[in-house]
Amino acid sequence: MFSPLEQFDAIRLITLTSYVSLDPFIVYDVSFFNIIVPLLIILIIMFKSIYMLMDSYKLIPNIFQYVYESVITFVIGLIGEQIGKEGYIYFPFIFVLFNFILFSNLLSLVPFGIAITSHIILIM
Repeated sequence: MFSPLEQFDAIRLITLTSYVSLDPFIVYDVSFFNIIVPLLIILIIMFKSIYMLMDSYKLIPNIFQYVYESVITFVIGLIGEQIGKEGYIYFPFIFVLFNFILFSNLLSLVPFGIAITSHIILIM
């Protein structure tokens, strides 16, 4: 690494280019950048954790169920305080968004981890 800002570079990993035969000037470029790898890791972690906890609810919770219920309680309390009773219909969206930001920030704490939320390319 030559520069501290090199970690924020978007490097093209896979390029799929399609030329339309009707017009030679139209080119469809679908590229996968290095930002996709941690994004996929976060999505796999989110779906695996929710899937793993879906079938194992117990009356006396284990530690994973307790953490999951605490996050749900926190998000419900946050919605109730900030939006009110009308905001409970947006709970699934806010819960998924909260978990995505939580897991992406936790992944950026790993050494040599990439901070997804610092990339403007993800926000656009």
